[in-house]
Parts: sequence; structure tokens; C-alpha cells
Amino acid sequence: MKRIKIIAGISLFLIFLVGCETEKRFPPKGYIPNTPTATSKLEAQYFWSPQNKISSPYWKAANYVEVKIKNIETKNLYGDGILNATGTYNGLNDFNKGNDPLIKLKAGYNDEYLFILVEWKDTTANADLFTWIWDGPVDKLKNDSADNWTSQKNHDNISLLFDKETSDEKDVWKWSLAYTAPFDMALNLNADRNGVTDEVLDKPFYWNSSGSTNRSGPAYEWNGERQEILLPGGSLKILDPAYYLLDSNKMDINGDVEAGQNVFNNIADCRFCHGPNGNGIPDGYTFGPPLNLNYTNKYTREGLVEYIGSEAHEGRGFQYWGRISNNITHINNLIAFMRGIAGIPAHILKVPVEEPFISAISNISVGGISSVNKEYKVLFIRKLNSEDPEDVSFDPQKTYSLSIQLSDNDDINYIGSDGTIELIFKSNKL
Repeated sequence: MKRIKIIAGISLFLIFLVGCETEKRFPPKGYIPNTPTATSKLEAQYFWSPQNKISSPYWKAANYVEVKIKNIETKNLYGDGILNATGTYNGLNDFNKGNDPLIKLKAGYNDEYLFILVEWKDTTANADLFTWIWDGPVDKLKNDSADNWTSQKNHDNISLLFDKETSDEKDVWKWSLAYTAPFDMALNLNADRNGVTDEVLDKPFYWNSSGSTNRSGPAYEWNGERQEILLPGGSLKILDPAYYLLDSNKMDINGDVEAGQNVFNNIADCRFCHGPNGNGIPDGYTFGPPLNLNYTNKYTREGLVEYIGSEAHEGRGFQYWGRISNNITHINNLIAFMRGIAGIPAHILKVPVEEPFISAISNISVGGISSVNKEYKVLFIRKLNSEDPEDVSFDPQKTYSLSIQLSDNDDINYIGSDGTIELIFKSNKL
């Protein structure tokens, strides 16, 4: 009996020992420890559980490709009425204020999805796309007048371009801080040597215009209600009204902008402190802040009126605000003008009814955009297999070629990868 107990004890010890050795040899499913190193090819390592957040542990340890970049398109200008929208006009000399964006790519996959994380430096976040501005700044690159309404400013965006096996066209995944970031998605496009060849039929946005030209001006403004949306996948998003206008939160422009300009400069004499048209260069001795910056559009109309008449505002007295405080027409016109010089979003966003074909999660909070930025991180997620023959479907047994292109506060001038990047899939076997 004693011998049987000894044998049983030895057996238990061996089982325990083997178990310990197994734990040493095989890490928990979902994560493979690694010291990240630069590689010549983009290595998509297999993982058992989705690493679908930028903060997921896999991305901290994944190998990466350092992308060499060059100018792709430079010195292109927009047509009449679109000004100050060429932040990558001189390519690398303009992008990120001339500093190397230090682009890195990382990749991973599981049985259903391909994941690609793109990281790059950009010290300013640009979330506008052709923002409507009343009597805005002139464009030094053009002779166009900036009087009345023009479309100004632009957006940061990035595209991944995958080579197709059967044609010279490319399968394009495009992310924009202006119109896809609020919905954690990327547009699914096609391109050839001349650029994008097709457009998305059901875009998540449409033009906010009272006419048909880039000088028509906006039709709608923010209604002042909290822009809170629930995405099809269950994520809750809050959108900054200074940069984004949601379809369900739009209202007709309240007031006459041109009449409001007269109220601002002459009737209420706001220019005494804030400068003509709110440029921050006062006519008097009191230096009020410039008002032609889009931070004022973070306030509701009611909030602006309340602040202007409060003790916190030096101009609340009878010689300024007091001249119009009892005239609702003057007040509405004044706020309309302040909206105009700060900038009204030129595109109205529509919440997608289905989960996106290409997910794209970024590190930017769209609930409170700050122009000061350190870097971008965008995680693209797409199914390996697509039912659309126009798309690239990914077979882990094959190698694929891709390139990237980026704009800084622009959409017609680009920098991008110097040559193609090879995407390979690492084995899912330990």
C-alpha cells in the first residue's frame, strides 16, 4: 500500500512538472511575448483573440516597418472659393511643419480579420474640411478674393493602397479626421494611376451649402444640443460642434451674417476690444481675444449670449452689449456673424446604419478636438475575405504589396511611401 502511495505521488509530481514546462513553452492564447524590432517586411503575426484596440497588448510588442517617404503630389491648388487648404502644398517641407513624421506600420491577423496599425507624427490636428468662413484670411498662393463666404481649411487623412493581382488598380482604405473618424470607419475605394476611380455611394456625410458653389455659404448650423451618437457596433460617440455637424443636430442659419457684421463692428462696437471682424487687433486700449477662431463654436447660441452679458465679459456695459441687449434681431444677427467668422462645418455627418466594412479606430477624441497634437494612431480592421471582386481578399499563404499616402491639412497634395511595402502573414502554429 505504501508503495502505491509513493508511485501515485511521483505521478502527480511529474504531471505538475510537465504542466509547468508547458506553461513555460506556450504563453496564454491571445498574446505572444516579443521584443519589437524594425523589419523589412510588414509582418502580420497570428493572434488567438482580437487585438482590436490601440491599447491592446499585442501592438506594444509587435514588430514594425519604418516607412521611407517621398513627395507624391505637390503644388496643386483648389478652384475658385476654396482657400487656405493646401497644408501639404510643398510636400515634405510642409507636412508636420517640415519634421519627419516617422511613419510606422504594424500588422496582425486572426482567422477572420486583418489588422493594420499606422502611427505617424503630426503636431497639429486638422479636422475641418472646406469649413465655411465669412470674410476669412486670404490665401498667399492665390489671388482669389476672400470676401463674404469661402470654403477654407482642410483635414488630416491617410490611405492604404493595396495592389490588385489581376489589374493595375488599387484597393484603397481611406481614413479622415473630418468625416470618418467620428464613426470609427474608413472609406472603401478603388484607384488607378490617375487617382481614385470610384466614390462611395453611401458616404457618411453630405455638403452643407445654401447653393451650388464654394461661395454659396452654409444652409445649416448647430442647434445647440449635445451631439451624442450610438454607433451600430455599440460604441457611444460625442462630436465636437466646432468641427462636426450631425444630421440630427442641424438647424437653419438663424440670423443675417452681413447684418451681424454691421452690429459687431458699428452698432455694438465689439471691434473696440476684439478688432475689426474679431481679428483680435483692437481699435481701443482693451485687448480682447480674437473671435475668428473656431473655439467660439463650442458654445451654444444661448451660452454665447449668456456669457456676453455676464460679469465675466468686460464688454457687457451699455456702450457695447447694452446697445443691443433688448433687440433680438440684432442679437441673432450678431451670433450668426460670430458663427461665420469662427467657421461653420461644410459637411453634415450621417450615422451609418450598419457596421463599417472597414473599421478604423484612432487615438483622437472627436468629442473635444484640440489643434495641439503629438501623433496619430489609426488601427484599420477588415475581414480577410471580401465578397466584392473589386476588393483584395487576403490569403495568409500569400504575400501582398501596399503603399500609403498622407495629407496634412490638405486633400489634393500628398506624401507617401517610397516604393511598395510587402505584407506577409506569420504562421498561426506555435
